[in-house]
Amino acid sequence: MTSDMWRVIFYERVGGRLHTDRTGPWLPSKQMAQNWANWFGALGYHVALQNQGGELHRISLGLPN
Repeated sequence: MTSDMWRVIFYERVGGRLHTDRTGPWLPSKQMAQNWANWFGALGYHVALQNQGGELHRISLGLPN
């Protein structure tokens, strides 16, 4: 599997648990996904980037390991 496609992953704390939303659309480039992640991060969302191979790149500080 190639890792050319990227998407934004959202994290939300619900009570004592961390909910991960991986339903965002796949985007054709890391830069495009990074731009969206920056925009959502500026709005206060906790986000990360995920490539098509499953690798995560944290954007927001304070996310659990």
